[in-house]
Formats: sequence, C-alpha cells, structure tokens
Amino acid sequence: MPDANRPVLLIAGGGTGGHIQPALAIAEAFAAVHPETDIRFCGTSSGMESTLVPAAGYPFHVIRARGFAGRPSMDWIRAALDLRAGRKACSALIRKVRPFAVVGTGGYVCGPLVAAARRARVPVLLHEQNAFPGKANRYLSRGAHTVCISYEGTERYFPKARNIRLTGNPVRSVFFHTDRGASRTALAIRPEEKMVLVLGGSQGAASINGAILDWAAQGLPAGVKVVLMTGKRNVEAALARGAGLPGLDIRDYLQDVHLYMAAADLLVCRAGALTCAEIAALGRPSVLVPYPYAAGDHQTHNALAFEKRGAAVHVPDAQFTADHAARVLGTLLKDPDKLAHMGEAARSLAMPRAAADIAASLAAILTESGYVTG
Repeated sequence: MPDANRPVLLIAGGGTGGHIQPALAIAEAFAAVHPETDIRFCGTSSGMESTLVPAAGYPFHVIRARGFAGRPSMDWIRAALDLRAGRKACSALIRKVRPFAVVGTGGYVCGPLVAAARRARVPVLLHEQNAFPGKANRYLSRGAHTVCISYEGTERYFPKARNIRLTGNPVRSVFFHTDRGASRTALAIRPEEKMVLVLGGSQGAASINGAILDWAAQGLPAGVKVVLMTGKRNVEAALARGAGLPGLDIRDYLQDVHLYMAAADLLVCRAGALTCAEIAALGRPSVLVPYPYAAGDHQTHNALAFEKRGAAVHVPDAQFTADHAARVLGTLLKDPDKLAHMGEAARSLAMPRAAADIAASLAAILTESGYVTG
C-alpha cells in the first residue's frame, strides 16, 4: 500500500530498451532530489520492462496494452480492447495511489496510463527520444503538461503541446565518465591498432552482420580489428561464417558495452535514440545504418540529425553491403583527423543534464501540486 504522506510518481514506457532505459534514468534522477517519492512503473508482462524495472528496484504494475501496427485488421480490434482494459486498470491505480504526475517515455505501453491520467486531470510529462516522434507521443501530447524533446526541430511535431523543453536523452552517467585510454588498456587494444565496433542492438541486426562478415572474408585492412556484437539469436550462424577470419572478434552480447564504445576508433550501428545518445555522451565517430522498418522511419531521422552536424555518416540499410562497408570504413579509418572531428561533433550533441532537467520539470509539477518537502 502507498504511504499517504509520500508523493507518488507513475511512469510508463516500454517494449524496447530505447523506451525503458530513459524512463529508468528519469526515475533515478528524480529520486536523487526527492528521495521521499514513491516511484512506480506500469507496463506489460511481455515487454522488456517486466524484467528491467523490477531489477532496478521499482514497484511494477502489469497492464494490458498493444500497438496499432500496420493496416486496419483484427489486430486493431484486439489493440482497442487491450487499450480499454489497460486504461480501466490505470484509472483504478490512479484513484488508489493519487500520483502528483504521470510520465510517459513513448511506445504503446504509455497509452493506457496517459489516457487515464488525462481523464483524472493528473499532470502528464512526456519524453520523446527520437528526432521524429512516434505516433503514441504525438497523439498523447495533446493536453500534456510538458513535452521534453531530444533534438532541435522536433517541437514542430507537437503543435498543440503547451510546454516544450529541449532536454536531450537521459543516459547512464557511466557513458559520460568512461575514459578512452583506460578502456583500451582494459580491453588489451594496442595503441597502433584500429578497432571498429559493430552493434546491432541487443537483438542484433542481420543485414549489418552479413555485410561485416563478408567484408572480413574479403580481408580486413592491416592493423584493423573488428568486434561484432551479433545478438544472441544470430551468434551461432555468425561464428560459423566467421570462423578463422583474422581480425574478427564475434560476440553475442557485450556486458560492458560502454568500455568497447569508448575504446572504438569507429562505431557501426543502428540509429536508435538511446544508441545515438550514448555515442554522443562518449564523443565517438560512427557510421549509422538505420533500421528500415522502424515506426515512422524515426531511425533515419536520428541518423540524418547526426550527419547534418558532421557527427556520423548515414548509410541506408539497403546500401550497406560488404563493398560499401570496405569503401566507407576503409576511407574513414585512414583519416584520423576526420574521425576526431566527427567525435567532437558527436560530443557537441550530448546533453549530460538531460535526466536532471527532466527531473526539474517534474519537481516544478510537484510544487504546483502543493506538496511541501521536509
């Protein structure tokens, strides 16, 4: 049972790590300034939030939610029924715990909680991670107290939002404090060695994996080492194809990914919002290959935002072949000044106070609610 003397904050965001990790960072930042707050999460039993949130130590309320994917179909009817059931459950939760605010970090999981909060006249703060917002946040922004965005220009997609703040994407503080030299030493990377880190996200990226494996089969440039994180479901096939190829290190997952990212001379990865924010925090140059089927093609918008600032090279997924990889990566690795410039440009996009600024917006809402600290 919630303590009637403690303020309650409800947060929803899930499905993928790109929605959950910012939500957890916001919770951590707000708890740091208002430790008396009872912070709770809502999400589905099947999403990543069902494991990540309890592991972080927060109460987790399971709700029903489903996205309206593709064209109208029977799935839309099921989604509508789940939305209705989820909203009903969230309304009951709001009546029970009486939150001073609700936070949504995107994805269909936010729909039931934010809709219930609007009906109950509970202030809503939304955080949008991408340069091009998802459908959920665009719709839910109507009537929101505050919309926090991560890229300049994103505000044009929220014409009815009354209060928009450019905060950036909150990421773990370790990404701002990892030393490149110490990371290379810890990973036993020689000073003269060029390391390319290839990331496809926790699930991997088959097209990127294939292009890199084919490039390695052609023969990597002298002094170049490639660390390829394939994702767990792709690792066996990659190991079979890449067995014995010099300079290629295949992993299913990297536990200390921040060390590898800091140590890398160049990154090759998707352009999810969280990945881009981590790249910026570390100030590393990258080749961004957006996932072509992302909702609203938002990864392409993220990649173009980085490329426009000189922080990355954007390559469409269909064009990222072994020959293209050899040409683009080979050219960049031969130009350390270019890589340094790209890294500096990436760092200029970092917003280290993102989580703290979002927490400050929530603190203002808490004050408006009449709660007095101490």
